[in-house]
Amino acid sequence: MKLISDLVGGILRGVFKVAMFALTVAFVLGVLCVGLIVVLVAVLRFLLTGRKPAVVTTFTQFRQAAQKYRPGGGDVVDVQAHEVHAAPGTALPPKVLD
Repeated sequence: MKLISDLVGGILRGVFKVAMFALTVAFVLGVLCVGLIVVLVAVLRFLLTGRKPAVVTTFTQFRQAAQKYRPGGGDVVDVQAHEVHAAPGTALPPKVLD
């Protein structure tokens, strides 16, 4: 009797594992299909309207805003040197020798 019980239990466990694997694969494929459909709709909308998706414009704005904080990303502007004069009644700090 124990042999039959173990055999039936093993078969049921195997069927359960196969069913769970099939459900997992079906779920993953479903999520991928939904993502693909969303991307295709966004591309078609972009092509028909001529407007970029909001995600693209948002990340473009972030990248442009962060550009000025990157090393070598800012423009160097040369300015003419000029003498700094103290306001009346105040003294300039002493000069530092190099």
